[in-house]
Amino acid sequence: MTALVDRDYCLKHPLEISRLFGVGVWFSMLLKRRTSLLEQVVDSYAARAFPMPGYLGRAYRIAALIELRVARIYARMADKFKDHAAAREFFEELRQEEEHSRLMTLCLYTVKFRSSVIFIPQMRDPTIRGLLKSLRDIHRRVDAVTLDEALRITEELEQGEVNVIFDKMLKQNPDDESHFFETQMQAVEGHSESVPRRIRMLRHSGGMQ
Repeated sequence: MTALVDRDYCLKHPLEISRLFGVGVWFSMLLKRRTSLLEQVVDSYAARAFPMPGYLGRAYRIAALIELRVARIYARMADKFKDHAAAREFFEELRQEEEHSRLMTLCLYTVKFRSSVIFIPQMRDPTIRGLLKSLRDIHRRVDAVTLDEALRITEELEQGEVNVIFDKMLKQNPDDESHFFETQMQAVEGHSESVPRRIRMLRHSGGMQ
């Protein structure tokens, strides 16, 4: 899976990375040859900072869990359709949700209580419980789905509550670190345009239309 911001980017932009995340993070990317800057930043926060406690902290943990479960669905789909090159590549790219999960974890360490924080999902919310159950069910039955069914599931995931929760949670945390990754994400993903288009192409190439 391609990292949201990789080691090559860090080597080309040492001042930007050092200003935002510290010289130690930049040196870690240089020396450890890690793929994902976001993974390194989250590890750095986990080693030296305290996560947001209480309801707000749990909300970002829930958001991270949701994104991780979606990433695992796409990973399983990529393996399921490994003999279909275009489909495998498509689902591998959608595993970028792993970086979404890491970004929610970063927010767990950087978010602050402010007036803009009004969306705080909780595990007891029926919508959240239903969403997590749905994601578990989808993951369990991936091996039995056809490519057309997998593409339909993808459409529902990309247009549904998962991305709504992610966007709302991210916008509530306008710190420089999260904003940097949000900007990078918008530059490389373009989900709202590219995913429907690529689904149409896959359906057309597979004779599904």
